[in-house]
Amino acid sequence: QVLWELNQNFGSCLKINSTRMPASYTIFMRSFVIFFFMLASLSWAPTIKWLTPIITGFMVFLINTVIVIGDQMMRPFELQWAGLPLQKFCVTIEHEIMNVSRRHADINCLFSA
Repeated sequence: QVLWELNQNFGSCLKINSTRMPASYTIFMRSFVIFFFMLASLSWAPTIKWLTPIITGFMVFLINTVIVIGDQMMRPFELQWAGLPLQKFCVTIEHEIMNVSRRHADINCLFSA
């Protein structure tokens, strides 16, 4: 039962890892953001005057940060600062498997004696 659940979870993780967003979506989003804010800065310039480049730059930075976070969330199994703590997961799973195999060996020793 435990091995079946482990296999199911492993299969789910493989499916998540193999279905990524194409890189063209990120390129499109970044291009759209730059194009939008270039046009927006032209329309904002008469009203907010010299603050236009500061406000536009800040907003581009915020939106590009959201895009980067979204990209990294689409790759949860890579070893980077925003990824899952895979080393900790692997150590925990290894300890659980060792405990199960040790209990199984103890039960076999009891029945064979």
